[in-house]
Amino acid sequence: MSAKVKIKRRILESLTYPRQIAKADVDLSVCPHSGLFTATDDSCQKCVKNYECDWLNSTDEFNDIAAKPMEFLYRALTFGIDYVDARNVLSNHHERDCDCENCEWLEDARDIAHEYTEMTTDFARMQVSSRAR
Repeated sequence: MSAKVKIKRRILESLTYPRQIAKADVDLSVCPHSGLFTATDDSCQKCVKNYECDWLNSTDEFNDIAAKPMEFLYRALTFGIDYVDARNVLSNHHERDCDCENCEWLEDARDIAHEYTEMTTDFARMQVSSRAR
């Protein structure tokens, strides 16, 4: 299995945790679309949960997330990292030396994001190097 396939699988798996949290945070009882984000709808644009809802819909398995480009998956992961991290900040939670589920997920997700950026940086260097020859 190639490094790209492995990192893609890890990103897809890691998106499960922040999606569970975001789903719990979005109150669908007040949503006229039952949580199906519609970018052109005024009520979606004005909703305080529009970013979460848009992210949940774009990363939904029924939206064929596995077929999305790696850069999209990386951005979805970084949104998930920011989302979980913001929840920690809002609850005045400090992740240093903490082994709660949020903090463990954040550590793992940040490692995955770092691996992806290293992989893409290395790939870009190889392309530049091969063009210089």
